[in-house]
Amino acid sequence: MNTKSYLIFALTAIVLLSVEFLLSAPEGYFTRNIILSGTAVVAGISFLSYFISARSVNSENPNKFVRGVMGGTFLKFFLCIVAVGILLFLMQKKLHKPDLYLLMFVYLIYTVVETAMLFTLSRQKK
Repeated sequence: MNTKSYLIFALTAIVLLSVEFLLSAPEGYFTRNIILSGTAVVAGISFLSYFISARSVNSENPNKFVRGVMGGTFLKFFLCIVAVGILLFLMQKKLHKPDLYLLMFVYLIYTVVETAMLFTLSRQKK
């Protein structure tokens, strides 16, 4: 994986965390701890999924690429479900639903960034 990939993921995380930090001010609408830790978890999961998928991008066998992308996507989806389950278990009846909706939006942003990076990586020649 190249330095540009690390830079794009880091910049995406910094921008999202900065915006969320401002939105979750003490008098803001979102819960700061949930949003910031949830974004960090989603960033880590997306980075892991990208790493798994990127290893098989330029393989001679197209089936290896499909298995890599499907495996990374399945892992990301499963880990996000586990993270939401842990959040629901810890918060129980005190869950603030807009926090969960914002984290779903963060998941969507990271998925779009990951897909765009994999698409660019797959178009490059060895």
